[in-house]
Amino acid sequence: MLKKLMLSAALIFAVIFTGCEDSENNYVPVSEYCVIDYNDFFQYENGEIYVDTSQRLHFADFSSVADVIICPKPNCAHNDETCSALGMDNHPVVVDGNIYWFEDNTYYEGEIPTSSLNVYKAALDGTGRVKTDSIDGVTMRSGFDAAFGNGVLYFCGMNEHPEGEPTGVREAYLCGYDFKKKKLFEKEFLCKGYSCGVSFCGELDGEIYFILSFQSEKADWQDGDTEEAREHNGAELRRVSITEYKKFDPKTQIISDWELPEKIVSEHEKRVFDPNVPASPIYAKIKDGATIYSDGKDTLIVNPGGREIFINDFNGNDTAVVNGYIFGELSSGENTARRLSDGKNVTVNITKENVKAGYMAKYLDGKYIIRYIDFERQETLYCALSEEELFGK
Repeated sequence: MLKKLMLSAALIFAVIFTGCEDSENNYVPVSEYCVIDYNDFFQYENGEIYVDTSQRLHFADFSSVADVIICPKPNCAHNDETCSALGMDNHPVVVDGNIYWFEDNTYYEGEIPTSSLNVYKAALDGTGRVKTDSIDGVTMRSGFDAAFGNGVLYFCGMNEHPEGEPTGVREAYLCGYDFKKKKLFEKEFLCKGYSCGVSFCGELDGEIYFILSFQSEKADWQDGDTEEAREHNGAELRRVSITEYKKFDPKTQIISDWELPEKIVSEHEKRVFDPNVPASPIYAKIKDGATIYSDGKDTLIVNPGGREIFINDFNGNDTAVVNGYIFGELSSGENTARRLSDGKNVTVNITKENVKAGYMAKYLDGKYIIRYIDFERQETLYCALSEEELFGK
């Protein structure tokens, strides 16, 4: 049975990917850039690849809701370096019939650390691994965001040990890997500071939107939960925290600023100076022609028609935008979603039992595909529900 399952994994991959290759360019560009983060995994055609809690690479086929570990060895225990499903946990993607992934290769020369990054590729069953390129000066860890499209994976390359800087200061660069040229490249310096990070939002009108966040210096924190300490720490956090909104045009190779809508900015600023209210930056998610802005408290939806819909007390972060709806975390029983067209709540009923921490991964062939966690077994599972099952239509 296990051998058949492994063979079916290779078959699933072969059917999906070999039929979609371009014989001249050896890869097929996609029309828009998709974000890869802790919620949205790499998707292609009718499935996605993901890494489980044991760092093994899986492929989940949405059409059949079948999940297989990427390993061709019969009776493999999948628990050591002899298993081909292990070692591909850093941003695995599938291009041109091969699995590509990245490796943080930070190393020391004496006591001086150097940030470094490798790229590898393997066959669809994880075997035949070869290094395709490497670069010094930056690295990428598995928790970083990325944006994939048109044969390039764009990501935040982080120099975690810039020369002459205090411990904790990092430098962020816009970097990428060109799958056609098999080449890593460093595009442009983005920011430098403490707690430095980049969040990719998505693509709109051919440009990739992202958010820079960092602290210009160390904050002077006060211990304790007194009102005075909260006011001081809140003021310090506001003083040193910087958030910048940028977009990148892959055609012109130009990075420029973008402005947030006035409505979400004005509502956000009302709370910024309240020491008793957490005031996280405004984040954005761009998908299916819509943009969802949220600071974790209120949300502004700009739907594909350009209509702005402001919603008080609705956290639009960590949501999924699928088939005209915004879905939050899902579980068995009654849930709610919001329509992109008007922002109204609709009831979502998950009839399958034991669904917890569910995420709406895809709408395919009339079915909504939900990814969820079995906490007792520590497994990622999938289920497919029709529109009638989900919405009672």
